[in-house]
Amino acid sequence: MPRFRFETIGFDQTTTVEEELAGVDVVSPRAIERAHAALMAGASTGVDHSGSITRVYNEAGYLVATVKFSDVIGDKPELSPQSSRMATEEPGVMRSG
Repeated sequence: MPRFRFETIGFDQTTTVEEELAGVDVVSPRAIERAHAALMAGASTGVDHSGSITRVYNEAGYLVATVKFSDVIGDKPELSPQSSRMATEEPGVMRSG
């Protein structure tokens, strides 16, 4: 099975993981899966990973997929850091003091 390198670049660090997958056609879904997991882990600890990006390279070193975490949030709004905040007021309503 071919080996792929997942390189996740965040604000403060870069992590690299190698994984064997059946083929190049499963690389993007796997990268999206890994992004979801990172966003969920970050949401539970209060860390915002929405600016992170994952790049996937094949064994020859060629870029085969790129996943922006902000695009993944668009698919699942509950992963957004703003979704964990409670709304205390209705949007667009001014309260007098």
